[in-house]
Amino acid sequence: MSSKRQLLFIRNVILFTFTAFGGAQAHLALLLRYFVRDVKYITEEELLELNALAQVLPGPASTQTLVGIAYKVGGLKLSLITFIIWIFPSAAVMTFAAISYAKIDHKEKFVEILEYIQPIALGIVAFGAYNLSKRVLVSQLSVFLAISAIISTLVLRNAYVFPMAILIGGMISSALDAPKEESEIRVKLFSNINRKKLVYFVGLLLFLALLGAIINRTSPFSLPIRLFENFYR
Repeated sequence: MSSKRQLLFIRNVILFTFTAFGGAQAHLALLLRYFVRDVKYITEEELLELNALAQVLPGPASTQTLVGIAYKVGGLKLSLITFIIWIFPSAAVMTFAAISYAKIDHKEKFVEILEYIQPIALGIVAFGAYNLSKRVLVSQLSVFLAISAIISTLVLRNAYVFPMAILIGGMISSALDAPKEESEIRVKLFSNINRKKLVYFVGLLLFLALLGAIINRTSPFSLPIRLFENFYR
């Protein structure tokens, strides 16, 4: 990719960084605008695939999607630059807010200001979800799964509903609505899974979770172990 196109991409990353608000679903509308419509770095289908992949990976989906676009467009160097541009302003603002909250005398007023953020974020996420739904809810099965997920989330109100909805929805859509070519690719992928590495991954996850739960919180090793376990999980 030419230097001029890379600079244009970085400019769009900066614009996205300072205008994005809400969660990954809300960010998708802006990703479509800056990286598909304004300048077609990737196709809309590729963006939706990247976003779907990021949703099932550990970690922040928006960061993974944006860095994935950058890697696809300009390789490792551009993806690292994109990551730094995207993460630094947010980290700086959150650090400043945390320090200010700790130092400020009138913490009640600080909390009152934060109450206005929730309805703003809700509106932006709702708008992003509406834009996303117009592109991905293209069959009766996808509409049925989306409505079922909404009802389950509203009724059960549990943090485990979200991953369970992804798992069950993926299984149902794969069984009933997947093209033949996709099914063949899935069979090949599952046949190539290294079971030993999978056992190591799950074993380490469970070990760290158990260690983080039972370690004495007054121990000098408590905080780093619990932090590592939380991020790893």
